[in-house]
Amino acid sequence: MNGTDIDVGGTLQTVTEQVINFSTDFFAFIIVAAVVAVFAFYTGRSRIVSLLAGIYAAIPLYVAFPYTDILTTPLMHILLFAVLVAAGMIAFSGLSAFVAEGGVGFFNIAILSGVTAGVLIAVSIHILPVEQIYSISAPTKALFASSESFFLWLLAPLVTIYFLGRG
Repeated sequence: MNGTDIDVGGTLQTVTEQVINFSTDFFAFIIVAAVVAVFAFYTGRSRIVSLLAGIYAAIPLYVAFPYTDILTTPLMHILLFAVLVAAGMIAFSGLSAFVAEGGVGFFNIAILSGVTAGVLIAVSIHILPVEQIYSISAPTKALFASSESFFLWLLAPLVTIYFLGRG
């Protein structure tokens, strides 16, 4: 072997390991984005607007919930947040009329699903006790854990809906 030979097997193994590590590091994001995408394909892109409005409404309601002493487990906290999101979705279901259904495409749904997943993970890290149930990886925390990233993830759906709605 001279200095110009390339170890293809070693390179392929390294690339494969990197892809596997990437997917396991962002496993929670991938799963949440996939669930939101299935929801969007099943109900239509316009329902993501109701989902996002429900998430935005649930944040202050959850933070201001005065009966936290009756919530004994982290799962009960998450369930309360989910109920508040569902109530917000029902309350804001009329918002879906403001989003044109004609522009629904795989690309738009993928973007909205990814942004919605990002918001849910950011809220999970900053507000909900998810880490008591699921161990979030360091790369995922790097994208979602700082207060600046939390603000940007909360802002991202608004910007995304604005630009996708104009198309």
